[in-house]
Amino acid sequence: MPSSHLTRQVFRRLLANEPIVYRGCLRRQAYSSVASVGGPQYRRRQNDSFAIRMPQRRTFFNLGMFRKPRRERKEADMDPGIEKMMELEKLQRMRARPPPQEEIKKALRDFIYSKQDSRTAMEDTQARLVLLSLKHCLESVGEGSEVLHQESQDPVFATKFYKALTYTLGRPPRQVSDAHLELARYLFELLRTGNAVLARGTATAYCKIWCYAGSPNKALELLQSIDFPMAKPSMSPELGAEEHQEEGEAVESSMNQQQTPISDPVTPVLLHTLRTFVSMRDSSGVERTLAIMQDRGVRESYHTAACLVEMAIVQGDADRAQRHWKDFTRLAFAELDQSRNSPSGVSSVSSNQKQVIDKLLQWCMKVGHLDLGHEVVRDVMQDNPPKPIWDAVFVWAAGTGKGVDEVGRMFDVMESSNDGIPPDSWRTADAATINGLVKLAISKDDPYMAERFIALGRERGIEPDAKTLVLQMDYRLSVKDIDGALTAYKNLQYMDLSGDEDLPVVNRLIVALSSSKRHDFDTVMNVVADLSDRQARFDPLTTSTLALLHLNRDEIHDVIDLLNTHAYHYSSAERTSIRDALVSYCLDMETPTSRAWDAYSIIRDVFDELPREPRTELMSSFFRRQRPDMAVHVFNHMRTHSRADTIPTIDTYISAFLGTARLRDLESLEVVHNQLKLDFNINITTPLRNALIIAYTACSRPRKALGFWDDIVASREGPSYNSLHIALRACEKSPFGDLKAKEIWEKLRKMNVDLDSTMWASYVAALAGNGNVAAACKTMEDADADRELDVDPFVLGSLFAGAPGFDRQGDVEAWARAKYPREWADLEKLGCEEDEAGTRAFYIDRSVTP
Repeated sequence: MPSSHLTRQVFRRLLANEPIVYRGCLRRQAYSSVASVGGPQYRRRQNDSFAIRMPQRRTFFNLGMFRKPRRERKEADMDPGIEKMMELEKLQRMRARPPPQEEIKKALRDFIYSKQDSRTAMEDTQARLVLLSLKHCLESVGEGSEVLHQESQDPVFATKFYKALTYTLGRPPRQVSDAHLELARYLFELLRTGNAVLARGTATAYCKIWCYAGSPNKALELLQSIDFPMAKPSMSPELGAEEHQEEGEAVESSMNQQQTPISDPVTPVLLHTLRTFVSMRDSSGVERTLAIMQDRGVRESYHTAACLVEMAIVQGDADRAQRHWKDFTRLAFAELDQSRNSPSGVSSVSSNQKQVIDKLLQWCMKVGHLDLGHEVVRDVMQDNPPKPIWDAVFVWAAGTGKGVDEVGRMFDVMESSNDGIPPDSWRTADAATINGLVKLAISKDDPYMAERFIALGRERGIEPDAKTLVLQMDYRLSVKDIDGALTAYKNLQYMDLSGDEDLPVVNRLIVALSSSKRHDFDTVMNVVADLSDRQARFDPLTTSTLALLHLNRDEIHDVIDLLNTHAYHYSSAERTSIRDALVSYCLDMETPTSRAWDAYSIIRDVFDELPREPRTELMSSFFRRQRPDMAVHVFNHMRTHSRADTIPTIDTYISAFLGTARLRDLESLEVVHNQLKLDFNINITTPLRNALIIAYTACSRPRKALGFWDDIVASREGPSYNSLHIALRACEKSPFGDLKAKEIWEKLRKMNVDLDSTMWASYVAALAGNGNVAAACKTMEDADADRELDVDPFVLGSLFAGAPGFDRQGDVEAWARAKYPREWADLEKLGCEEDEAGTRAFYIDRSVTP
C-alpha cells in the first residue's frame, strides 16, 4: 500500500473514531471464507483495499458456546388491562390519537372482572385510570343514552359489568383518594336512574367510599337524599355466582336475614357508617345514625349494641359501657336462641360476642376498671360458655395478675367442666388459647412471659401452630432478636398456612435482615425467595429496602425485576415511599456516581409520575457530582415529558443554568439554552435572563452574556438589583467591559437609584477587571470623599478580586494598605486562597443570584 494511501486511511480511521486494523493479514483472509452467514456484516468503505466483512475477534468456531446467556428483563407485572389504560392516559396528555375504543373496552372488562375474581380492592392509581377509560368509552354513546339503563349488547355497558365495578369499588382500599370519590360519584350520577339494583349498588359503594375516606357525614347526607326501595332478602336472579355470595355475605354480616321476611337494603350501609362514627369518636354522628335507623324501622340488634359498647370504650365512659354491655348480652343470647338450628348463625354471633368481650376486657385492664371487668367475666361464666369465651377469660386472668402456673390450673378447671357435654363440644386448651395469651404478653412488651406461655402449651401437649410462630416472630423482632425470629420463621416453613397472615411479620423480618450486619446476603434472599415462590406481595418498605440492597451490590437487573413485580400494585402513597427512598439514595453524595445514575434510570423507567421537584434535585445533584452530561440528560428527560407537573418551569431552567455556571461547562449550557429557545411554554423573565448572564459569564462568554443585559433593559419587566450586580460581573470579565460598566453606572446615577456599598463594590471591580486599576481606585477615593461610599473590607476585597493578574493585585494591595490600612487589616484576617497563576482571592462572598 502506498504511503500516501496508508496515511489517508489512518487519518480517516482516526476522524471516524474507528479501529485501525491491517486488512492484508493472510490468516484473516483464509478465515474469511468460513465466516458465519448470520454474523454481523459491515459496509465496505470507499477506497478500502481489502474489505473483509468479518470483524477481528477470537471465537471458538464462532459458536459462542462459552458465552454467558444474556439476562432477559422481566416485564412489568400489572393487573389485566392496566397497561392499555395507561397508554390511553399518556396519549390523551399528548393530545394524540387514542387506542381503538374496542381495546379500551376490553381493558376495562378484563381489569374489573379480574378484580372481582381475586376479591381485591381498587387502588387510587387504578381508580383514576378506570374513570378516565370509562368516560372515554361513554363518549361514543353519550352519558344520557338509553343504552346505559337497559341490558346492552356491549359488554362494557352490560348490567353485569357495572355490578362488578361497584362491588370492586366498595372494597376497602389501602388509601382512599379523590380518584375513588370521583369514580363513585360519577357512577352514582350515571346509574341513579334506571335499574334499581345498579342504583342501589352504586349508592352503597359511594357511601362506603365516603366512610373509608373518614367522612361518614357525607355518607349520611347521601343516604338521606336517596329513596331506597325495600328489597326482599332473596338473591336477585340477575346477579352472578360471585355477586350472590358477596351480597349474601354483606347482609349476613350486618343483619340476621333469616328472621325477617323483608330486609332494608340500606341497613348494612347504616351499620358501616355507624362503625365509622365510632372509630372517629363522633358521638353526635352515632346518635344521628341511630335516629335514622330507628326512623327506617331497623330493629335493635346485637350489632348496634356492639357499636355502642365500643363507643363507650373509646370515650372512656365506664357507666355507659356497662349499660350497653347488658344490652349486648341480652340481644346476643336472644340471637343465639333463635339461631340454634343454623350453625353459621351461631358461629357469627359467637364470633361477635368474643370480639366485644375481648375489647371490653382489654380496655378494663388498660384503664384499671377491674370491677367492670370482673362483672363481665361473671356474666359470661354463668353458664358453661363456649371455648372462645373461656379463652377471653384466661387472657383476663393473666392480665390481672395471675401467673403462668395459675393460668395452667385454670385450664384444668375448664376441662373438668366437660362432664355431661358431648365430646364434639368439649372445652380443651389448644393453640388458639395459647395464642391469645401470647398476644397479651406482646401487648405488655413482655417477651419472657410469651415464651413461658408457649412452654406451658408444650407441657400440656399443645405444639405451636402457624399463628403461634407468627406471634413469636413478632415479639422477637420487637426486641431486635433477629436470630430468634429467623429460627421461628424456619419452623414456620413446615406449617400449613391457609392465608397470608404471616406476610406482615415476614416482611419485617426481611427488612431487619437487610439492615443487620450479622447476616449475609444469601440469608436475606432465602426468605425473599420463599415469599416470591408464594407470589406474595411485598410491603413498600420491604421493596425499597431490597432495591437499595441490590443497588449497593450493582445488581441492576434484580432491582428492575423487583420493582416490575410489585411497584404497579401499590397505591400512589406507597409508590411515593419507594420512589422517595430511591431518590434519597441518588441524592446521597456518598453514593457512587455510577450507582446514582443507575438508580435514576430505574426511577425514570418505573416511576414515570416522578414530579418536577425531585427531578430538579436529581439534576442539581449530578451537577454537584461534576457530571454535567448526566445532569443535562435529566433535564432533557423533563423537557420531553408529557406531564404538566414534570416539564421544566422557569425555576428549573434557572437551576440548570446555575449548575452549568458552577462547572463552567459551555457545552451543557448551550444544550439547555437551545432547549429554552424551543420551549413555547416558557415566558422569558428577568430572573431567567439573569441566570443566562451568570452562566455565560462563568463559561468565558461575557460579551454574549451582556447581550442578555440589553434584553433585560428593553423588556417590560426591566432589571432588578440582582440584575445590576450580575451585569457588572459580566463587565468585569468582558473585554472593554469597563466602558459598558461606566455606561450602566451613568444611567443609574441619572435615575437616582439607591447605590449601596455592595453596588459600589461591583462597579469598581468591573473597572479594575479590565486593568484600569487606577481609575477604580480614584473612583473609590472620590466616592469616599463625597461620602457616597463607606469603604469596608468587602469593597476592598471586591476590588482586589477584580484586578487581573498578580501585578495588578499588588498595585491594589499597596494602594489599600496606604489609604485604608484598618479596613485592609480586617480583610486580611479573613484569609485568602491562591490559584495556580498566583492570583489571590479573599474569603468574601461575592456570589450573585438571579
